[in-house]
Amino acid sequence: MSLSCDSGAVSKDSTAPRLSDALRRAAEPFWTRSVEHRFTRELIADTLPDAVYARYLIQDYLFLDTLARVLGFAIAQAPDMPPKTKLAAFLAAVTSEENDYFLRSFRALEVTEEDWRTATPNDATRRFGAVMLGAAREGYAEALAVLLPAEWVYLSWASAAGGTRPKRFYLAEWIRIHAIPEFEAFVAWLREEMDRVGPTLSPERRERVASLFREIAKLEVAFFDAAYE
Repeated sequence: MSLSCDSGAVSKDSTAPRLSDALRRAAEPFWTRSVEHRFTRELIADTLPDAVYARYLIQDYLFLDTLARVLGFAIAQAPDMPPKTKLAAFLAAVTSEENDYFLRSFRALEVTEEDWRTATPNDATRRFGAVMLGAAREGYAEALAVLLPAEWVYLSWASAAGGTRPKRFYLAEWIRIHAIPEFEAFVAWLREEMDRVGPTLSPERRERVASLFREIAKLEVAFFDAAYE
């Protein structure tokens, strides 16, 4: 998969092409299909059926374990302390405030503890885990290649909501979690880190990074689709 920007030209100049932008473009049409998915549109509009959201949330809670593991690999492989600190802070948020959100939402949706504790991953969740964990074990750049699209997609659709918030708290909070300045800053840092690391990679690894980024965008679509099945 050939990137449409000269990754060697990436710099801190705001007018220069960014590798992260090239990766996003190369992930089409899956990028747009995930950001503008029926699921995200119905969530923002407060028309998403509770049964659909409950199925989604159970699977996303299963995915949270994968995300924590991927972040652990990324922290271990990060080249020095500054990126380790950024990633560790995000891991702390995921395993505390976000975990609390899931538990409160399950109670509101009448999803019992037995339901979410005994749930098994659907096909999309299993594929997500296999791709993300496999990539994170390969190296730091590959870990960034799966973390960046997974988080950037959520920032994109949540930001598109603007000031619109559903009446149901669990939908409103899910938008807020992914549109707050702290999350926006973390995604911005992931982009900067990819822009920094990418040009140092061999052509083969850059192609691998692009392939992983595109695969995650594709899996986001499948993950949203599965909530309706």
